[in-house]
Amino acid sequence: MHFKKRRSSNEIVSYLGEGAELNGDISFTNGIRVNGSIKGKIFSGAILEIGPSGNVEAEVTVKRILIKGEFHGIIHASDRVEIFKDGKVFGDIFTPCLLIESGALFDGRCNMSKANVDQSLKQIVSNCDSGKISHIPV
Repeated sequence: MHFKKRRSSNEIVSYLGEGAELNGDISFTNGIRVNGSIKGKIFSGAILEIGPSGNVEAEVTVKRILIKGEFHGIIHASDRVEIFKDGKVFGDIFTPCLLIESGALFDGRCNMSKANVDQSLKQIVSNCDSGKISHIPV
C-alpha cells in the first residue's frame, strides 16, 4: 500500500518558467517559484519565491515571500518577507518579519504591526471559504 506524503507549505512544488506570463488571480496550496512574469493578485497559505529573472506586479497575500527578482505592488506576508541581494521591491510590505540582504533594493513602506498581519490571515481564510484556495497547510 502506498501512502501519499502530505507536502509542506514551505516546499516549492510549482514553477512558472522564464518567458511565461500570467495575468489575473492565482492561488496555490504549495510553494511556487516564479522566473517568469505575474500581473494580478496572488493568494496562498504557502511560500512564493520570485527567482532572479522573475517579475511580479501584484497584490500578494501569502505566508512567506522570497524575492530574488523584481516585485511591484503590495505584500501581505503572515510569516516573513526576505529580499535577497539582487532583489528589488517597489511597494508596501505588511509582515511581522522583514529580512533585507546587503545589496537589495526596497523602495516603499513597511508595517510590522500585529493588526495588519492578523488582517492578512483573515483575508487568506476568506479566500479559502470562497473557494479561491482549497486549504491552508499548517
